[in-house]
Amino acid sequence: MTMADNVAITAGSGTTIGTDERSINSTNVQVQRVVDQGSSNIANGHVAVTNTATTIIAARDTRKRAVIVNYQTVSIYIGVSTVTTSNGFRLDPGASITLYTTVLIQGITAAAYTAAGEDDKTHYVEEYDS
Repeated sequence: MTMADNVAITAGSGTTIGTDERSINSTNVQVQRVVDQGSSNIANGHVAVTNTATTIIAARDTRKRAVIVNYQTVSIYIGVSTVTTSNGFRLDPGASITLYTTVLIQGITAAAYTAAGEDDKTHYVEEYDS
């Protein structure tokens, strides 16, 4: 089955949805064209991650991406609300990661950690739409 490149829909005064044809698993399919042009808002902050699961960034349905930088002097392990040092993604001191997700992001350290100032914390910035 072939679908036209542009399909007219009625949404108020009318809109057109653009699609491209791609081969996925040897089958030609139509996929919607999406252009990521950034977000209308950002939020940023600093969190001291300890040996108890700590929320770095709360869940946000309209988040486009989040960047986390570990400025702590120990590795942190990041993941969802069940994060542990065994199942988390290890982020060494000075390393960063960009995540394209809307879920809660938590972190944990392998041993007790006491932050001493803003430079000894995990920093984040997230882009999101209103």
